[in-house]
Amino acid sequence: MSLFTDSLPGLFSAVGAAAVIALGRLLSRRVRDVQGAGTTALSEGSRVLRRYTLLRTAGPDGAPDQYETTRPPGTVITHRIGGHPQRFELTDVPLGDGTYAAEPFD
Repeated sequence: MSLFTDSLPGLFSAVGAAAVIALGRLLSRRVRDVQGAGTTALSEGSRVLRRYTLLRTAGPDGAPDQYETTRPPGTVITHRIGGHPQRFELTDVPLGDGTYAAEPFD
């Protein structure tokens, strides 16, 4: 019985340490998700997947078109609108819905 009672403090310490580490990892994921509301972190370093709202566009449902990419702000992309290519510049300006603005370039 004394072997069991002597090992309890070590067992509780190990379980407590594992719980602290797991909680720290969980909180760091949540902070990362909140910081990039329209952004999902990728495993390739600083590249992130962002969702952009293409300004001055409308899809079939009347909502603005959206575009997802890992390209950095300042990049000019080409997106087909009504069968015609239109260029947009990706910005780092967040919009209220958690996406970023993509402004018409031409």
